[in-house]
Amino acid sequence: MRLTIHRGADRIGGNTIEIEDGGYKVFLDFGEQLPGSSVSPSEKIEGLTCGDVSKSILVISHYHGDHIGKACDTPDGLPVYVGETAYAVYRALRKRLSRIAASGEEDNFRRVLTFNTFTKLRKITNGAIVVTPLMVDHSAFDAYMFVIECRGTRVLYTGDFREHGFRSAKLADMLGKYASGIDYVVAEGTNVSRPDAAFESEWTLQRKFEAGFRENKYNFVLSSSTNIDRVFSVYHAAEAAGLCFVCDDFQAAVMKIVSEKHAKYSAFYEVDYGKTQWPGRFFVLGRKRDDRAAFYIPNRLDEAWRRSGFCMLVRCSEPFGKIVERYGDKAAIYYSMWKGYLDAAHPAFNEKLYAFSAPYIGTDRWRYLHTSGHADVKTLKTVFEAVAPKKGIVPVHTEAPERFGELFGHIAPVVVLHDGETLDCDRT
Repeated sequence: MRLTIHRGADRIGGNTIEIEDGGYKVFLDFGEQLPGSSVSPSEKIEGLTCGDVSKSILVISHYHGDHIGKACDTPDGLPVYVGETAYAVYRALRKRLSRIAASGEEDNFRRVLTFNTFTKLRKITNGAIVVTPLMVDHSAFDAYMFVIECRGTRVLYTGDFREHGFRSAKLADMLGKYASGIDYVVAEGTNVSRPDAAFESEWTLQRKFEAGFRENKYNFVLSSSTNIDRVFSVYHAAEAAGLCFVCDDFQAAVMKIVSEKHAKYSAFYEVDYGKTQWPGRFFVLGRKRDDRAAFYIPNRLDEAWRRSGFCMLVRCSEPFGKIVERYGDKAAIYYSMWKGYLDAAHPAFNEKLYAFSAPYIGTDRWRYLHTSGHADVKTLKTVFEAVAPKKGIVPVHTEAPERFGELFGHIAPVVVLHDGETLDCDRT
């Protein structure tokens, strides 16, 4: 077994990892670079984007753009595998983009329709390489680690994960049961270089949202529409506070996908879409027929919201901006995303998001409630100790691979690769 990190060895974003044996190749993730990245990696990867792809497959850990964003750039003959629920969410996203984005997105959507799906523990085989998906908690729903085995050699690829989410309680038990005898761990290290990242539990965050909603009649929440657990957390906090929950059609569609697939396992994902009585009404914003960029809000609903209060999921768009302005200085605005997007000095600075937020930042209306989607150093240490890799730890998805040695070198040797370098996993 040979392991190559094509992209992501020393940066967050663009993850592309290859496992090869006897000409058969399993690629793990094929993501976009993060916004603002100065790196322009080669798009020519033998067996993935060019050359013979007949012995290759691509397996995606989750639907964040830095892991799946380039999947549609692969040849049609290359099988792509995505988690079943993750695929449904990603398909809904791409369908939405195909309606509103520039030319070319229609081709991307057609490629998405050819993807295959998997579920946890359902093995994926390519030649002698066997991939076993292990479901983990992340800010993307239906995310996975993978155990890759070939001719007795076993590698664990962590993807992106954490231990402070709603679905993290059995992480150690799962690794003990399914990730024994591991030779190498290829591990994300996003927060190794982010000591100021927030690591409150999602449960704590939900309680804080509820407390805030009880204090404020009008509430707007800036959060990713595909941060599923955060969206459901806000929904339940609004319901507990007796407020109407308001979102747009795409956000409602994503919630419905997850609810239909997972409410049978957890009441957390139950949604009463038909609830029409106050308090706790679920309302989906409708689009104007003559202007898809604007929302149609009947006066009677606007008056009801003012009377009874609400929590609304918003994005940094003009239609949402107009609704926020309508409530003047009486509404609280919760920012529930990574702070780096609002930092003009950071390469990932989002000018549009900042322009939307700037009038409220620093005022008593602005509230920051967020927690990281990635593991902290303590959780990484726990995972490495639980798995006890026999040959080493390989950093990926991190801006500080050199820190792995000082933090985790006492657990197992740290093997730092550069983009394009290959490790012979069978060599002792």
